[in-house]
Amino acid sequence: MDSPLVPVFVAIIAIAALMQAVFVAGLAIAMRTANVRMAELQETLDREIAKPVAQMTRMADLAVRASEQTLVHAQSMGAVVEEASAKIESVIGDVTRKLQAAGEDLEETAEEIEADVIQPARDQLSGVAALFRGVQRAMEVWRETAPTRRD
Repeated sequence: MDSPLVPVFVAIIAIAALMQAVFVAGLAIAMRTANVRMAELQETLDREIAKPVAQMTRMADLAVRASEQTLVHAQSMGAVVEEASAKIESVIGDVTRKLQAAGEDLEETAEEIEADVIQPARDQLSGVAALFRGVQRAMEVWRETAPTRRD
């Protein structure tokens, strides 16, 4: 099999292998260049975006802390308002009970005064008034029946 075409085919295979090697080497170089550029882009983005992102993170943390403090204050204020409301309700209840008791005492006292003082005074005054009416009527009758004086 010593044909003159064997070296030609071997040369073609060698050239194809060489071309594949050059192509793979070119791809490797292109990938390395692209990787370097991507790393540079990543660094640039990190420099330009990292600071604002860090600032935004700090601001978000501050907002969370402020929100938590506001919540704690609101809860404590809610407890204070609830306690004050309970105290006010208690005081109002005590005042209402005392006013009702005083009103009942006033009614009882007024009834006692009516029964013990005013009614007996009325009874006595009505007797005195009847006496005066009787005296008045007697005077009228006496005047009518008295002899008239002639001069």
